Amino acid sequence: MEKQVNTLQEQIRTASSRDVRLQVGVMAGDPLRMLGLQALFEDHTVIAIVPVADAGALQSSKADLVWIVAQNASQVFEAVRSVHTEQPAMRIIVMAASEDREFMERVLRVGAHGYLKATADVAEMEEAIARVYEGDTWMPVPAGNTSMPALPATEVAMPGPAAYTERELQVLSLLSAGQSNREIAISLRIEERTVKSHVARLLKKMGVKNRTALTMQAIFQRLVGTS
Repeated sequence: MEKQVNTLQEQIRTASSRDVRLQVGVMAGDPLRMLGLQALFEDHTVIAIVPVADAGALQSSKADLVWIVAQNASQVFEAVRSVHTEQPAMRIIVMAASEDREFMERVLRVGAHGYLKATADVAEMEEAIARVYEGDTWMPVPAGNTSMPALPATEVAMPGPAAYTERELQVLSLLSAGQSNREIAISLRIEERTVKSHVARLLKKMGVKNRTALTMQAIFQRLVGTS
């Protein structure tokens, strides 16, 4: 009996300490680049950087999507093909030095879902991850174009901040901090079922299917902070 109790306690400890952030598996041949990305997202409330040695290690890494950081252009296509071979359904972002538009389009044609230039800042990285995770594609804005990349024709425009109530924004903020429905209810002194109703409405407004995607969209729309 005592052994069963200890096992249950261990399961509870494991569940309570599990990282529930979006697991971004990073394949990077350059150790310094890997360390840099880990440092950038170390305190991020939604994104966790998970080092992945190669495509064969993706399954054990439990990555939600993979980010290939290529040291040279020749590595890109081989890396994308290897991921597709091991994990056909895996969403893929490629980061490479090339800023040639034709090259970027080729990368997407061979199976990647997003492309980031090596000079991308954290905000662009977040947006690329959010878009790709939700099923869209991402490419950098063409030189001389100050607008955001065009959305797919099937994508519905997201509502602006004014479309959310003050209470919904409060729920979003606590949700992005990793709080459960019960914890949010206690923080806001409301019923847990009321929190569930707010979350359901937010999911519908943002057109996403789960809490992780909801938080990613909140960050993408700059409705909440990232740390």
